[in-house]
Amino acid sequence: MSKTVFGDSPYEVLGLEIGASDADVRAAYQRAMRSLRRDRDLRDRISRAYNALRRPAGRHEADLLTPLPLRLPPDEGGAPLLAEARQRMAEVAPLLPDPASLGVRLG
Repeated sequence: MSKTVFGDSPYEVLGLEIGASDADVRAAYQRAMRSLRRDRDLRDRISRAYNALRRPAGRHEADLLTPLPLRLPPDEGGAPLLAEARQRMAEVAPLLPDPASLGVRLG
């Protein structure tokens, strides 16, 4: 399971792919909660993941923070994945600190 800055990816906690529909999120949440009766910590993680994905702002944040897959399936090209990575970097870049303010010299 990949980690984000804030912990496990909500998509992976629920066993979903990025871009899953609201109905898929709800069904995965209900399926996971039915299978766990006594593990309170895991139930809390599943509830946090569901709450993050059911709100548009939480889903957008989870999309940005969920790492892209390391390997492409054999039948897909890399162009869509590369375009998605570039789009994510463009959205996250304004949130990152300036390297000069961290004392990092470039070049």
